[in-house]
Amino acid sequence: MKIPDYIDTVSGSYADLLSASTSTPRLNFFQLPPTDPTPEWSSKTRGYFIHNLVLSQKSNISDFLRSRRPNVIGVVVDMLCTSMIHVAEDLEIPTCIFFTSPASFLGAMLHCQTLHDEQNQDVSELRNAETELLIPSFAKPVPPKVLSLVLVDKGQWLDRFLHYARDYRKAKGIVVNTFIDLEPHALGSFLGESAYGVGPVPPVYPVGPILNHGPSHSQKGNRSEVLKWLDDQPSGSVVFVCFGSQGSLCEDQVRELATGLEQSGHRFLWSLRRQSPNDKCANFPTEYASYREILPEGFLNRTARTGKVVGWVPQLDVLSQPAVGGFISHCGWNSVLESLSCGVPIATWPLHAEQQMNAFQLVRELGLAVEITLSYYERSEDGAVVTAGEIERGIRELMESGSEVRKRVKEMKEKSRMSVEEGGSSYISLNRFIDCMMSNVSR
Repeated sequence: MKIPDYIDTVSGSYADLLSASTSTPRLNFFQLPPTDPTPEWSSKTRGYFIHNLVLSQKSNISDFLRSRRPNVIGVVVDMLCTSMIHVAEDLEIPTCIFFTSPASFLGAMLHCQTLHDEQNQDVSELRNAETELLIPSFAKPVPPKVLSLVLVDKGQWLDRFLHYARDYRKAKGIVVNTFIDLEPHALGSFLGESAYGVGPVPPVYPVGPILNHGPSHSQKGNRSEVLKWLDDQPSGSVVFVCFGSQGSLCEDQVRELATGLEQSGHRFLWSLRRQSPNDKCANFPTEYASYREILPEGFLNRTARTGKVVGWVPQLDVLSQPAVGGFISHCGWNSVLESLSCGVPIATWPLHAEQQMNAFQLVRELGLAVEITLSYYERSEDGAVVTAGEIERGIRELMESGSEVRKRVKEMKEKSRMSVEEGGSSYISLNRFIDCMMSNVSR
């Protein structure tokens, strides 16, 4: 069995990183030997496959670190690659976590691990709670319906995410892609007397927003058709609809969304992609051969002057365009940070992972988004769809000029910029993290 084709989708980003290393002599990339997946790896979910792929590289990482041990002062691992902490521990090399989800979700994982390990609670039962839940990293009680499936699906929690949370406590520090002005309560929950049980919580370093500011289409002199279309639209008039590289909707939901967009009367740019088959190890979405096969009859003709339906788009480039006035988003954390950094308000439509909890925080706690839905799941067993009426209402609220949400987002755009400038909170936090790692040199 070969590695699924969707793994190839990272090759473009990897190539960009390799080219960047040629202009940054101290940045080097080493490609690990390939491993052979077994059929069992694909028996559950995409995340389960990646988890096993990481595990298969432990011996290769160990060999790599041993060969360079005198020069390695620390290891930074992704939030889902914590098995590498144990490899580094064997060599007495300190490890830090790079946590790419929000600080609020980091707190939720640690809280659930505390409930499981110290209070002997069945975390999966939280989804059936009759009252809202108190989680230290959230300022307001959290409705059970927005809890991430990786916490309350027993298989995902016990097989992987419980172990990830335990490993976080073993790290020397946790670097989070967020900033203090965005998540003050969540970050504050890690300070002082621990709200997360008796075990230690390592220092948390908010260093965001970390965005992919690689060369844009316009900088490359190859301005795409999508960006050219946006150039011709009035400022702040376009609703951008995009569910990320992994998100997609079923056919019934696509048609409801089309109807809601048309009824709203607003201009729109829609990144529409085909949902992969509902198998256990689903691939990434693919492109439609023709949008007419999925959209309501006549939709493309009726909206030809005000809308554009496309496949994959360069999201940050699009959000940076003056014509974009609102973003219907799955609330993946990278998308949230990109949207806020561009000053574009979000209408929430979460699909999977921790996105339901992100949507709750954005709408109910931070006032930085409007709600289309907080509790939608991409492959919900009950087949529920968001109605065209709900979508239309959300779009109208999203595009309201002078709204409180729009004002807050504009303020957060400036705060996000200031956080990474010299003297800003994330700038200072990053330097603290570097000092922490460099302290290992003198040991």
